[in-house]
Amino acid sequence: MSQKIIEIIAVAYNRLGELKVFVQSVINQTHENWRLTVIHDGESQEFIDIMSDFARYAPERIGYHCTKTRFNDYGHSLRDEGIKQAIGDYVLLTNADNYIIPKFIEYVNMVLEERAGDDVDVIMYDMIHSHNRPGGRHLPSYSFFETFYKRGSIDMGAAVVKVELAKKAGFGDKSHDGDATYFEKIVEVSAPKDLGIFKIPRVLFVHN
Repeated sequence: MSQKIIEIIAVAYNRLGELKVFVQSVINQTHENWRLTVIHDGESQEFIDIMSDFARYAPERIGYHCTKTRFNDYGHSLRDEGIKQAIGDYVLLTNADNYIIPKFIEYVNMVLEERAGDDVDVIMYDMIHSHNRPGGRHLPSYSFFETFYKRGSIDMGAAVVKVELAKKAGFGDKSHDGDATYFEKIVEVSAPKDLGIFKIPRVLFVHN
């Protein structure tokens, strides 16, 4: 059975040092069935220079571009664009100042292989969260954050979603809580079928 392609769509605005760490975290993956697209909010030659160096590592799997204008809407317009252009089997949306652990793709593959006969719509995992009191919990910054599929308990980068569902849901809510709306839309567009959610009980993602 051929491996599913995990498409990673990351949005960036400045913070180019963090961008380097993020892209390297993708390149460091132990399994290679990933595609990466990084979109910068507005023009930035320095971003292009950095990404062109990284793209030499895997030119067929690393893409990048700048938008002609700056949207300044939390990166949501860029996510909407990225979803529409996605061609993989599953998609991860994140910011390019975060990073994933080296076995991220490997552990996602394990679920897809073990659950090959099941309808796997969403694969979740736990994370480290940089915010103080994330989701209203009494936690300091950079604490373990256990995720649940509900508003306030899941970050956009803490789940991969089947591409066909992500395309149906889109990213129409451009407000601060657009990521929560996105996950709720995923449930809505999957109806009347129950959403097939599987949880990896490991920390695979660091939010900065």
